[in-house]
Amino acid sequence: MKPTKQQELIIDHNGCSVVIASPGSGKTFVLSKKIKQNFKELKEHQGVIAISYTNKASNELRNRSLSDGENPMSSFFGTIDKFYLSEIIIPFGKQIWGIPENEIEVDKIDSLESEDKALLNWFSRDLMLSVVEDFQLDILKEFFKRGLILIETIGLLGNYLFSISIACQKYLKARYRFLYIDEYQDSGYYQHEMFLKIKELGIVSTAVGDLNQSIYAFSGKDSKYLESLISDKSFNYFVLNKNHRCHPSIINYSNFLLNPKTELMDCEDNLIWFIRADGAEIEIASWIDKYIQPILDSFKLKEYNKIAVLTRTGRTAESINQHLKTSHKLFVSNELDLNLNVWSGIFSNLLQYLLDSKHRFIEVVEAFTLYERLSRKKKNELLDLKKKLDKTTVYEDLNLNQLKDTFIQIAKIIAPESENIDSKNLLDTVLNNKIEFYSYKPASEHEVNIMTLHKSKGLEFDIVIHLDLHEWVFPSKRPGPNNDFNNPVYSDWQQDLNLHYVGVTRAKQGCFLVSSTKRTNYQGEIKNGKDSDFIWMNDIEKLRHKDANN
Repeated sequence: MKPTKQQELIIDHNGCSVVIASPGSGKTFVLSKKIKQNFKELKEHQGVIAISYTNKASNELRNRSLSDGENPMSSFFGTIDKFYLSEIIIPFGKQIWGIPENEIEVDKIDSLESEDKALLNWFSRDLMLSVVEDFQLDILKEFFKRGLILIETIGLLGNYLFSISIACQKYLKARYRFLYIDEYQDSGYYQHEMFLKIKELGIVSTAVGDLNQSIYAFSGKDSKYLESLISDKSFNYFVLNKNHRCHPSIINYSNFLLNPKTELMDCEDNLIWFIRADGAEIEIASWIDKYIQPILDSFKLKEYNKIAVLTRTGRTAESINQHLKTSHKLFVSNELDLNLNVWSGIFSNLLQYLLDSKHRFIEVVEAFTLYERLSRKKKNELLDLKKKLDKTTVYEDLNLNQLKDTFIQIAKIIAPESENIDSKNLLDTVLNNKIEFYSYKPASEHEVNIMTLHKSKGLEFDIVIHLDLHEWVFPSKRPGPNNDFNNPVYSDWQQDLNLHYVGVTRAKQGCFLVSSTKRTNYQGEIKNGKDSDFIWMNDIEKLRHKDANN
């Protein structure tokens, strides 16, 4: 694939930069090209830091950066929390505070006993390091010495240890020459601070994101940090705004959502439809069953997995999963994926290898250790364990205890010092939940995808069927003061608009926006359904296909 002029400018730039990348603009292609070039400049002990928002995105970037057999040298690919833990908190926490009494575990504050939890009633995610008092840091230090790191405090701990450890700063400066952080619009305060601190070490730093895809404000993320880099003169500013993925009508519609004054592309057909089903979720599922084949035929598609049903809530996704007769696959998130312990990451990657033919076993190993540094004996043991996994067939035939034991044996070879009981328990949960287990397996060509809009981030499908477009649900709102329904209050209009934008731009060829005359609320009650505010705002219907509902 030959880079466009926009892409070439970024690939050829050698300094610090901020890149605003629209959906379908080739962001991952550009990042992998730059990283491939970086590898050529590195010595054996040096590497690249490549931070992605999810493990899945990190694996994709790593695989594409190594697609031609490149040597990653001493590079890091992973999430920001994994970077904090492996590169700063664990090694330099041990150096400064001593070896913990127990094997280090990562857990949530809510999982603590009430007495321990009370020690952290001062903590909040947006707490700036400069206002944290010494006795509060001592509390985190004592948890660490006990072998416990709390997920919510990882950013604070990482920044604190970086600031007090000259050895940490020297280590990062000696080992890494380039830093990339993707999805920067979903940065929190501490990630942003760490990015700037690493840049000050002389490491060439690049931030990539899209202000219009900021959808995680509920977890303390904020696009203002990406905005601040745009105006920072020490970064060169680049834009990737050529959508090479979507049909022109989808580009027009999604851009108009964000800005009604946008310049529209010439387009013969509008391939955005609005559908209002007569009934609630059962009737929506019936509509999908009725029209799925005509949709496939109309777009000359043969595989059902080219279609995704996207929902605002997991509740709607589960309802469609229950009522849809067409062969389909529901994708759900699980605690194993979210857990930050090393063994949890190994188990998640092994499940992906087991169930997705695109993943290679060597990639699982090298995400956590260098294969070439393992002894011949350990390599042979891994090969035997791999052969065991390769014999695994369908879920009903699995010996779950044997599979778990195989996973644990592999983890003991890859990361022997990171054994963790929570990771084992979370693996148990996934193995004993068929839907969670099979969420690691891509939909077959005979299955329609069902998932939430948040889970669809970073994915693409030929056709998207976008549900939950009801008033009060999406965008989320509630009655104003004194229960005033005529003057409602929106929970976060911009975040919901961004999420709607993400949903529409997952579609390459066509998008169906679906409302209905009835809807099921969170209490399971059937209520009258009205169209979402997004459906009719700013006369956007003029950019949809002309049909009976328009």
